[in-house]
Amino acid sequence: MARAVVLHRWPWQEHGLLLDLFTEDSGRVRAISKYARSRRSSLRATLEPFTLIDIDLKGRGEVKTLSRAESIQNFPLRHVHLYSGLYLNELLQRLLPELTDLPGLFSDYVKSLTLLSETQVIEPVLRQFEYRLLSHLDLDFSFTHDADNGSVIEPHGLYRFVAGNGFIPANSDNESLHVAEDVVTASSQQWLLSGEEITVLGQFQLENPQVLKQFKQLMRNAYAPLLGSKPLRSRELLLAAVQNK
Repeated sequence: MARAVVLHRWPWQEHGLLLDLFTEDSGRVRAISKYARSRRSSLRATLEPFTLIDIDLKGRGEVKTLSRAESIQNFPLRHVHLYSGLYLNELLQRLLPELTDLPGLFSDYVKSLTLLSETQVIEPVLRQFEYRLLSHLDLDFSFTHDADNGSVIEPHGLYRFVAGNGFIPANSDNESLHVAEDVVTASSQQWLLSGEEITVLGQFQLENPQVLKQFKQLMRNAYAPLLGSKPLRSRELLLAAVQNK
């Protein structure tokens, strides 16, 4: 038995579903439910995204067979909250390799779904999850020391952010870090923060609108080389929903 959430699903053969599951014990797992779409199947509603389920999987190959699934908890998401949940799912699908267990990530994901289903303010939830995901992927960075030589970040110093590394002094001539910057847009290279601003960002006080705005830009820069040029479909839907709200 294992806890899981459906990230995405596709029709499979006449009555089945191919599932992309995020499991507590094994990370992302592909599985087939052979009769989930049949009229008599009780799994049709159970195997929906944003439902915490208890499952049994069989098989030794990369694609497992789902032998049992029971609903534990549903996270009702509507409108902007729904697209926000889809955004979290798409991040996991794009960045988390299959069958890779990252302890604690499942708990962070379920916590984020819980918050999305309970709160009206969604952006802090998304930003927190983005940073936690980077941390689980060993791609997080320091808010107290620079990535150039490990020096303490000075309150009155100016710094820029290099994805995959962290904050470096604006006048740094570290060539290895400049190579890393080649995959980042020119606008992000020109984005400068004071050491004092970086310290505030590291306190995660995302209820402050200005801090939230800067943290969003920081996460966008951090994810740019990870996501590449292929746009996130969920982000497009989320932006459209926010504009039409």
